Amino acid sequence: MTTTRNGGAMNATALRKRVTEGLIREIDEVQFPSVTMLNRVEPELATRDDLATYAETLVKKVEAARYPSISLLNRLDSLFGRLDQLEQLERRQQRESARNDDAGED
Repeated sequence: MTTTRNGGAMNATALRKRVTEGLIREIDEVQFPSVTMLNRVEPELATRDDLATYAETLVKKVEAARYPSISLLNRLDSLFGRLDQLEQLERRQQRESARNDDAGED
């Protein structure tokens, strides 16, 4: 059984996150990350923070390259679209929460 650093049992979600974070570190460290690594990471990006961290990693790759690959630019476009959707959802939820709070005060 795999355990956390504190000695507790580690669940599948925590293990998946650990592997994903390791792959993102590897992607950050290598000049030309493999398509396999990129493909492996992207479906596991579940939160806005995960997406933003990964997008920042790829943006640094684009900024460091004189001629960034079209594939990398396309990946970034897709990530920006996912981030936009999450940000819109968060704004909508905040507006609804504020309306509910205002309705509760009446």
